[in-house]
Amino acid sequence: MEISADLLILLTLIIGLFVVNRYMNQQQASSQALQFEALLAQQSSPELDIEGRFAAVSAQQMQHNTEQLLVLAEQRMKVEREKSSGELKSTKEGIEHLIKPIVKQLDELKAATNKMEKERSQAYGDIKSHIDQLSNRTDALGKEANNLTTALTKSSGVRGNWGEISLANIFEMSGLREGIDYVEQEGQEDRKRPDFIVNVPGGGRIPIDAKATAKHFLEAIGEEDDANRTHLIAQHAKAMRDRVTELKKKGYRESVGGDVEHVIMFVPSESLLAVTYDHQTDLHEFAMKNGILIASPVSLMALLQTIALQWRQSEQAENTREALAACRELYKRFATWSEHYEKVGKTLGVMNNHYNSSVGSYNMLNSQIKTLEDLRINEDLGKTAQTLKVTNADIRALPETIDLNDE
Repeated sequence: MEISADLLILLTLIIGLFVVNRYMNQQQASSQALQFEALLAQQSSPELDIEGRFAAVSAQQMQHNTEQLLVLAEQRMKVEREKSSGELKSTKEGIEHLIKPIVKQLDELKAATNKMEKERSQAYGDIKSHIDQLSNRTDALGKEANNLTTALTKSSGVRGNWGEISLANIFEMSGLREGIDYVEQEGQEDRKRPDFIVNVPGGGRIPIDAKATAKHFLEAIGEEDDANRTHLIAQHAKAMRDRVTELKKKGYRESVGGDVEHVIMFVPSESLLAVTYDHQTDLHEFAMKNGILIASPVSLMALLQTIALQWRQSEQAENTREALAACRELYKRFATWSEHYEKVGKTLGVMNNHYNSSVGSYNMLNSQIKTLEDLRINEDLGKTAQTLKVTNADIRALPETIDLNDE
């Protein structure tokens, strides 16, 4: 911007000089023309020749002045160009020095962008593949759900199997041991026994029966008319209440034996139970009065896991009782052994006293034995009577208490 301003000033100066010079030439020509006009009245045709020469001289003078201005302008332009060239070169080097790191960062950014784009394309391909797989699985799941809905709606046997299978899956995840903590009733032709019987610590038993009353509920889901849907839901709630009455009549509390407080009616879906309570708010109270506890998958899982925890705690308590009984028996036997061992110590003390007494009697015979030795009685025997010494055996008594930390 600074170089452009200098050039503009220079051009303005040249134009100004040119205008001034032209103005001066015009003034000079005008002055000379006036002089010549005064002479024209007095002179003849030679004077006209003088006028032509004057015009030629004026033109030459104007051309000379113009050439001088152009030379000066060219010199000025040359100086400005050299100055501008140096400044431009310096400015270019400075700009290159400034933008070099930026160019480097842009190259790095370009490389990183290309890498990110490559990774994005790969990730997009993976996501698309997963989405396609998910879509296929969703379609398959939808078809299976439709098939299941159709089967559950049309077949009561399928609904019964659905409830029993759901109940069996919950037992597998509950932590209870089959055959010990619970028993599954198989081959029930007369249906007089529940699907499962849970054993509770302390001798209690809980019969569990699966009831998948879902026909009207599933029909209501596919119903578009609100009135028909409400009617189907009401039928579903009534069927659920009838199941409670039916379960009461089976008399599981009397047939399974043991201490039975409630019979659990398992409903394999939270939705089946929720819509029932919406239409029959007193169903839970009605079931409890008849000794029936209605359980959904979530509540039954919580109950079974609680029972599993009780079994573990009961077994730990039983192990503790057995360990305590074993410790008491060990202590009893140890106490008996210590009594016998104390008698051994006393016997050893008595034997020591008898030994010392016999040593005294022996020493009384020692003088006579020496006399026999002096007579060489033992010369051919190869044996010599020994001198006995009295012993003072220190028999330690057992401690009255046992220090288990004493090594």
